[in-house]
Amino acid sequence: MNKASFHTVIKSVLLIFIVICLTNNSLGQKQGFLSDSIHSPRKATIYSAMLPGLGQAYNKKYWKIPVVYALIGGCLTAAIINNKDYQISRDELLFRKHNSRRLNSDYLNFEDFQLLELSNYSRKWRDNMFIFTGIAYMLNLVDANVDAHLFNFNVDDNLSMNIMPYTYSQEFNQPLAGLSLRFSFK
Repeated sequence: MNKASFHTVIKSVLLIFIVICLTNNSLGQKQGFLSDSIHSPRKATIYSAMLPGLGQAYNKKYWKIPVVYALIGGCLTAAIINNKDYQISRDELLFRKHNSRRLNSDYLNFEDFQLLELSNYSRKWRDNMFIFTGIAYMLNLVDANVDAHLFNFNVDDNLSMNIMPYTYSQEFNQPLAGLSLRFSFK
């Protein structure tokens, strides 16, 4: 990454942070970024769309942020590696087609059909990894939205479920065995 593109990325991240701060009054007030009187699934989804993991932070599920970045980053890294392998093998194949010698010493033992197969394999997995990156991004949005919907859901000790064995006798005095589920709401 060259210096100009690094500065562009930094400026973009700072701009997003400033927009978030301005749209949420301020980070230190009661009605700020992480505390609402009404927890909004729409806000959580928009935050996650702007910056993956931000919706999880809004939902106070901080442990999910590294998972989001591992999924998206892992898929994106695999796509970049496969793209590099695809370009190298494709360039070697094109060079061989127009010249009688070989360009890359790593592919000296490869025949043209093997190189074509390697190129197709790398291209296929590059495309798959970009698709998986998009799926991971969409899962990030869905997770933020569902978590925000369930943010105020009551999960305390007053809810219980008991599983017990159950026997039943029919008309011909043959006992039947089974399971009984009993739900208790206190």
